[in-house]
Amino acid sequence: MFNKSLKSILLSGAGFIGVGLIVLPVTAFANEEAAGLIAVDAGELVGVVTDLERGGYLVGAEVRIEGHGPVAVTDREGRFSFQRAPIGRQTLVIQYFGRATYRTEVIISADTVTSVTAALPADSGASSVDELVVIGRRPQAESEAAALQLQRSSTALVNVVSADAIGHFPDQNIAAALSRLPGVAVERDQGQERSISLRGAPSRWSTISFDGVNVIAPGGKSARTDTIPASIARSVTVRKAVTAAMSGETLAGNIDIATRGAFDYPDLAASLNFGYGYNDLGGRSQYDLGGFIADTFGDGRFGVALSASRYERNMITDNFETDWEVASEDREPGSEDRTWADAHQNKLYRLTRSNTAYAGRFDFRPSDEHRFFLTSIYTEFTDDEMRNAHEFDLDDGAVRTDAAAITRGYADVRTGNSALQGTIYGVELDSTLNINHTLESIFTNTLGGEQRFDEWGVSWRLNYTQSRAEGGPSFNSAWRSPRPGGVIDYSLRPTVVYDFTNREQHGVQLFETIVNPDGTYSRGDSKRSLDPQDYEFVYLRSTTRLQDSQSYSARIDLSRDLTLFGRPTELQFGGQYDDRTKEDTRQTLEIVPAMLTAAGVPFPSTADFAINDPYMGELPLGYAFRYFSESGARDIWNDLHGRGLSRIQANTSETNNYEVSETVLAGYAMATTYFDWGNVLVGVRAERVDNEGEALVSQGAAGFQPVRVGGDNVVVLPSAHLNWDINDQLKLRLSANTGAARPDFTLLRPNFSINDEDEVISGGNPSAGPERAQGVDAYLEWYLPSGAFFSVGAYYKRLEDVLFSVTYPRFGSDVLNQPGIDRSEYTYSTTDNGGSGYLRGLEVAFSQTLEPFVDGLGLPDWAAGFGVRGNLTLNDSETETPDNRKVPLPGASDLIYNAAVSYERYGFSSRVSWQYRTKWLDSLGDGDILGDGYWDEVGRLDFKASYAFNDHAEIYFDANNLLDEPGIRYQGEAWRVSEYERFGARYMIGMRLNF
Repeated sequence: MFNKSLKSILLSGAGFIGVGLIVLPVTAFANEEAAGLIAVDAGELVGVVTDLERGGYLVGAEVRIEGHGPVAVTDREGRFSFQRAPIGRQTLVIQYFGRATYRTEVIISADTVTSVTAALPADSGASSVDELVVIGRRPQAESEAAALQLQRSSTALVNVVSADAIGHFPDQNIAAALSRLPGVAVERDQGQERSISLRGAPSRWSTISFDGVNVIAPGGKSARTDTIPASIARSVTVRKAVTAAMSGETLAGNIDIATRGAFDYPDLAASLNFGYGYNDLGGRSQYDLGGFIADTFGDGRFGVALSASRYERNMITDNFETDWEVASEDREPGSEDRTWADAHQNKLYRLTRSNTAYAGRFDFRPSDEHRFFLTSIYTEFTDDEMRNAHEFDLDDGAVRTDAAAITRGYADVRTGNSALQGTIYGVELDSTLNINHTLESIFTNTLGGEQRFDEWGVSWRLNYTQSRAEGGPSFNSAWRSPRPGGVIDYSLRPTVVYDFTNREQHGVQLFETIVNPDGTYSRGDSKRSLDPQDYEFVYLRSTTRLQDSQSYSARIDLSRDLTLFGRPTELQFGGQYDDRTKEDTRQTLEIVPAMLTAAGVPFPSTADFAINDPYMGELPLGYAFRYFSESGARDIWNDLHGRGLSRIQANTSETNNYEVSETVLAGYAMATTYFDWGNVLVGVRAERVDNEGEALVSQGAAGFQPVRVGGDNVVVLPSAHLNWDINDQLKLRLSANTGAARPDFTLLRPNFSINDEDEVISGGNPSAGPERAQGVDAYLEWYLPSGAFFSVGAYYKRLEDVLFSVTYPRFGSDVLNQPGIDRSEYTYSTTDNGGSGYLRGLEVAFSQTLEPFVDGLGLPDWAAGFGVRGNLTLNDSETETPDNRKVPLPGASDLIYNAAVSYERYGFSSRVSWQYRTKWLDSLGDGDILGDGYWDEVGRLDFKASYAFNDHAEIYFDANNLLDEPGIRYQGEAWRVSEYERFGARYMIGMRLNF
């Protein structure tokens, strides 16, 4: 192990040396004494840009010295600096979107520091600050202006969501907030925004970071953002074009969450939010509570910011699922083109979901040149679920239609049945009554600093992050139609009349089943409910699971302003080391009938923990049922388990537990060169990745034995970005970038399940390589004087080695061989890299308020409050699976758009917004008539309104999913619905206080 680590360090060190061989000659050439390219007479100019109206700092303002190439951008504290400013009387120009250009004269002296403070007014059309007309508070407009300014001043392609002037976001979690940006599509679970896709790419191709430090999500590397409440963020930046300073696994983009600090505010700042509401479906409640406080002390050298939030939603879900197959029982003509529903079930959920977050930041500023901070962030997402699932096993006991006797109806066109309508006699009932608890948390801690030593800037970070996904202890129970003496009695099973013609309401009607003396079947009286006597006990289970990921990271970035080839240039280079491990453990206890029979203990019944609460959903079921009690279910388990009647389920832990580790050593060099017309940023990043995994593998008679496997790879990732300021309003961005998304920890595990009888191996794939992409982007951004914004852009990514599930004809390795058993020729089901492909698309975004046109159009003053915002993304993709199929990129919709109409005036602010995306590929089929699985097109209508009494208090009202849009998944054809779920609208009213 030591030798392997030493080898990794030496090889990675060689990579750093290679980067150094690039950087050092450039630095030497740029040295002012060696090259004579820099004037000796230069001074330092520093300053702070503030908001004249609100008093806060303006972040992202672009500061120029007229006639001098470099552009300084104000940081989160409104600060900017020019390390090599031309001496003498100079004109300082400051630009901020939605505000008049600010100009002031400064005198810069050689070898001294010149300070300036600028307070920018709003662009209200006044000819001077003295004539400034203070307009009312406009949270949406101010938030969007701040976001667009950060976007405008960036040297790479980004989109930003910013909190408004009082520090609140327009959405509850980060995924919901990002879903309104161009090129961002959201995937939901139980109606709640969960993960995002950037420009059609899978969520696993995007990284998440807090204040620039990457973190691993609890369940893996996918960018699942429902675990992160929006309330802890000051802004969220989506970086779509990768630079050399970003982690190489950022293939599609990075989501950087900037948290609050005390130095973000000139004075004491605090906010408190509380809201309460209900969910229309089921009439259950939701609440939101949160706030922050930030202040400095010790003559402004120390700062502390604290924030906390809690959101909880109690909800009901309507759901049905229908499984489809090409039935072997169907032997009638045309069977090769027919599909049948072999099972139909309702999953009726009672859910409680919550997001909790705590964040703290401590800052120490001994001087302007040396700043240190310590942050600690904890986020937690919980999902408590109670589920009644009722399944009608339509194909149980089915026989082929060429048999002599008439069948019970499944897959039998002779009885008049079709895929969408029919009658089946004596259908088996299956039911699972489950209680599941999951908790996903991220605990990330960063110690960092921003320092300047003469002409060198140094930024460093030390980070420890723990991500956990905890499940259980669950209660899982299974029940089925009775089989007296082990013999099927069809008279104890219902006759099912199914009707799937309405894709949003697959339904069944139940009747008693009559077994005629001649062995045929008839439909009896209507069966109105599913009762305890309709089921017999199958098993009880309780599972606990823990996925524990820990990461240690160290990063250093060095920068220096110099003149290169006669042009002002910022040189930046640095390195990063990451050491990550993930351990996944689970255990399942079970109670089965044989154990109870041996102990002489009666079998439990669903009646033992049933309750009489009325049906809370709205989906017509065609039958009544009884919910179950959580306390009653737990009592049954505790009683039987306490009497020693449970056992550990065989092979569950052995075939699922694993531990994987990953180390990454990276170095990069990057230079930004400024011209009169803009800037060019070029860079290269080199990364060496080592991974290792250990798990137990079944070795037949020898039992489970530990297996350890590993791999390594080196990637070199160049990138280049051009930003051309065509004029004060137009900006053209061109970029070329590369990325490599490493496989998730779950895939790298060496767990294998072996079936010697069938000669099949299935499991992880430690040798899977990274998914790669080479991309180009071209975007034109137009920042109009009227406060309008328009952008249009195109992107293209060449894809390589995309990961898919696949079955190989041979395992191809002797690592699992045993004496006399050669398993290298077994078939192997796993996930592996496919071939090449592409992802391409077009983005358009627009926003405009009516305010600049009111006077010219002769409109009344109140009309100035209207505004429109929208964006549209067109995607096209194709990838090659390992078995050479051509398919769209999973998760990519062909069309995504957002549209919103807002009104802000006289303290009132409102927005009506509509989100829409077309269908997207969810899963690959087996290549037969069923086809691939898709999530269908979906829209979402939301409404938000607030009224500010003053700068310190406002009330608000939120309404989400007003049209109660369902989620629909289908197999191959749109009519072949495999899942339908509906959640209802949600409403909340609340108050925010700001100090």
